[in-house]
Amino acid sequence: MSITEIRNVSVIGLGAMGTPIATFLMKAGYRVTGFDIIKEQISGLVPLGLKAAHSPKEAATGADLIILSLPTWKAVIEAVEGRDGVIAGARKGQIVVDTSTSPPWESRALGKRLAKRGIEWMDVPISGSSAQARVGNMVFMAGGKRSIYEKIKPVFDRIGKKTVYVGKSGEGATLKLVVNHILYLNQAAAIEGLVLGLKAGLDPKVMFDVITSGAASSDLLIARGEDMLANNFEPKGPAVLAIKDLGLSLETGRQLGVVLPVGALYHQFLLKTQYSGWERNDATVVMRLYEEWAGMDWKKLSSKKKGR
Repeated sequence: MSITEIRNVSVIGLGAMGTPIATFLMKAGYRVTGFDIIKEQISGLVPLGLKAAHSPKEAATGADLIILSLPTWKAVIEAVEGRDGVIAGARKGQIVVDTSTSPPWESRALGKRLAKRGIEWMDVPISGSSAQARVGNMVFMAGGKRSIYEKIKPVFDRIGKKTVYVGKSGEGATLKLVVNHILYLNQAAAIEGLVLGLKAGLDPKVMFDVITSGAASSDLLIARGEDMLANNFEPKGPAVLAIKDLGLSLETGRQLGVVLPVGALYHQFLLKTQYSGWERNDATVVMRLYEEWAGMDWKKLSSKKKGR
């Protein structure tokens, strides 16, 4: 039995992206059920109208659409195929959508397994930061059956600013890796340039103003440049997730026979942040490494900025 109209939506994973997704859906009038392994994530949304579930199985029961927003592929598999997972509560015709950054080859394989149970699967990852998610400024890229895309598009149009059909299963996930790859290399270029300017003694405020007003500006610099110059690396996009995401694009390149040398080098820098115990900081914490290599004391830079 196929779903003709989506009214009941379950969101599994109520973190930085899942919470805005659930919130926008409730505001749009959908009946939303939510599950997260961190109970406080659920309880914070109950006053807004969220129905709390105690497992992915319970969240899947009665849902027309199940949206996954999880940090790792291991978490996706556990939520879908684990004990009390989605498949234990799902019925034929239900639609499961993964908005996580996931390996395309694994996503396709899971889709095939779910198809044998009559469950529809789509990879619909997000382009956008948690701050953008909170204001509905997300772009969704969908991979899977076109007919299922047409059913879910009205739902996702209520969450973000744009929903795009990319192609067959796994292609949405692949495009997300391309987006992330470019994002992290932009990050690398920004860090190198800023450290060069700081080492040369340029005024950080003047440097930031000129860069963000001219040809070298980027969303990354506008959103995080001032924090980077102040050595403030509060996590907006943790380094540990950047390590995972860039690793996935490098593995995709390996499978396709595409050489990605700059990405591979920056991945090593991200891994170095993990060895330094900074992996829970924002991924731009790589800037500390550049400052150390330039003979700059980032600890003194941080305290000097805070003292201003």
